[in-house]
Amino acid sequence: MRLTISTQSVVIAAKSIAKGGVISADSLALRDIPYDEALRSVAHDIDDAVGLIAQVDIAEGSIVTSAMARASPVVPKGYTAVEVRLASSADSLTIGDTVTLSSATMFSEATPETVPDMDAVSLRELCTGAILTAKPSRNADGDTLAVFAMPPHEAATVLQAQEYSAIIAIVGS
Repeated sequence: MRLTISTQSVVIAAKSIAKGGVISADSLALRDIPYDEALRSVAHDIDDAVGLIAQVDIAEGSIVTSAMARASPVVPKGYTAVEVRLASSADSLTIGDTVTLSSATMFSEATPETVPDMDAVSLRELCTGAILTAKPSRNADGDTLAVFAMPPHEAATVLQAQEYSAIIAIVGS
């Protein structure tokens, strides 16, 4: 008599994935293991985990569970998340992207006649490591709103600056 054991596919980390990192297809693999009802909360298809953000460090060979990965990044310890009104397009931003938030400022000698002059305007960096934590949206006025995690003192600077100046998100190279 031959005994058959029911198996199920589970997603495992093919290489270590750092907390806060976006999970890519090449960092995952499928493994068949014996069926166990306790494994309901694990990813069973690679596509279910691709694009998610690691909420913890995931060691190579670990089964990827729903508690380990989700659609939004972790707000790092010591950071806060704030909603920012952007003057720049957010179409190319992906959840988990780290950007520099800057504001346009005019030099004191600028006049209405010199505003189009590039020498009369400069960018002031407000936060060099803002992490996009949610998909950008538009409010009723058509403004682009995006939630970024950043250190509290930089968040206060960004919130104050957006009251008087346009905020743009600059994607690093």
